[in-house]
Amino acid sequence: MNRRPGKAFLFLVVSLLTLAGGCSYLGLVPYTSLVQKKKQLLAGGNLNKAVQSLEKEAHSGSSQVLNLLEQGMVRHVQGDYQASLESFKQALSKIRDYEERAVISARSVASQMLTLPLNDNAIPYYGYPFERILVNTYQAMNYLFLGNPEEARVEVRQADLRQTRELERHNKQISEYQKWGGSKGIDLGSYSQVQRVQKEMHDLSGRSALSSFQNAFTYYLSGIIYELNGEANDAYIDYKKAHQLSPRCASIQADLLRLSQKLGFREEYAEWASRFQDLPQGELTRSSGSDSGAEMILFYEAGFISQKEQIKITLPIHKTLFSIALPVYTSQSLHTEDTLPVEVRDFGISLGTTSQVVNLDTLAIKSLVEQLPIILTRQIARVISKSAISNQAQKNTGDIGFLATSLYNVISENADLRNWLLLPNNIQVLRGQVPSGNHEFEWRLQNRFGQVLIMQKTQVNLKEGDTLLVNLRSIEGRLFSNYTVLHRR
Repeated sequence: MNRRPGKAFLFLVVSLLTLAGGCSYLGLVPYTSLVQKKKQLLAGGNLNKAVQSLEKEAHSGSSQVLNLLEQGMVRHVQGDYQASLESFKQALSKIRDYEERAVISARSVASQMLTLPLNDNAIPYYGYPFERILVNTYQAMNYLFLGNPEEARVEVRQADLRQTRELERHNKQISEYQKWGGSKGIDLGSYSQVQRVQKEMHDLSGRSALSSFQNAFTYYLSGIIYELNGEANDAYIDYKKAHQLSPRCASIQADLLRLSQKLGFREEYAEWASRFQDLPQGELTRSSGSDSGAEMILFYEAGFISQKEQIKITLPIHKTLFSIALPVYTSQSLHTEDTLPVEVRDFGISLGTTSQVVNLDTLAIKSLVEQLPIILTRQIARVISKSAISNQAQKNTGDIGFLATSLYNVISENADLRNWLLLPNNIQVLRGQVPSGNHEFEWRLQNRFGQVLIMQKTQVNLKEGDTLLVNLRSIEGRLFSNYTVLHRR
């Protein structure tokens, strides 16, 4: 006969169910819901309030690093590059501490499985690999807009090094998780539902064979910074890497043409010229081979990166059916409307339009597909552990205890939907020579029918040899703009 549950146990169960219904600090409220208020503040132009809201949350909880990243992004959009630097520095410091502690081995994976939290949301968030690479990339941009290309050069070198290390770390982590799963009789390849989810997201990312551990914008920005530091050969190498990852980007194509000619690489110049015959011939492109006048480099960060969604699938594990919560991207969740370019005019004359260097949605989807074996292995280990607790509760307290703990297990099993959600959807660039003197630039965001959705003007005087750096960010009907002029040294 089953024993009746004691009052203390029933009180514990009720308390657990109450926590499962409403405590965000346990990871039971999706991060997407928490960040939505910040997005609304940004859309309303209330950047200071968005920063203040993030500052209150940046010192505690499992999303501490994530809050610092969001904080750094808002300050970047504000044009407060020094404050953005500080936020990202704090995030990078915590990320480095984590990387130094996180020794990947069979023993460390086994140890993780013995101390699994309530769900993945309770695990401290240190960013997906592509996000950690972007922290160094944005630091380089911050230094550049602060007029310090030397420090920007240090950051792009760190970003390049991180791209290699992140891939090595990931491959080792996957290997150790697969070994642990194999020792427990877990074969992810045997689950058709898992294979379907992976294929759908793979298709969504464009079936590219490239990984999320490299992105064209990091290489392209690196090339720009090397050029500004007088290192044309290193710049050319990174422009070629950027082109491999983003072959349709007109700005990268124009720079390959220009720099191969400048460096005297005749055969390569001829090859690029034959490949890029359809290169748009705007005013900037026509004058891009000239060293006279000034230069304009415009970075356009469009919209918001898309959010993950949760799905639940049922898997047979050790002859028992279990419900697993997974983060996924779907075609309905992608922000396809954020891919429109910006047209640039000067005193009414069109200079050209921006071209996309990287789509961060694509990187996010690739990154999730790459991380899915790790996420799934943790999920399966957790539901097995929770099932054992439920069975023990049935032995100790009868059916009521079993039902209560089983219900709690189902409610508490939420997918981790966290991402750096204030990142843009994609990054675009327009670059070329402009005459020295007074300018009245117009930044025009147009729809597919040529109608102007947003327009801003910037008046600036440029001297011979100046470099005008422009940073634009569109957020739900608003366009934020900042610029810096670098003078010839």
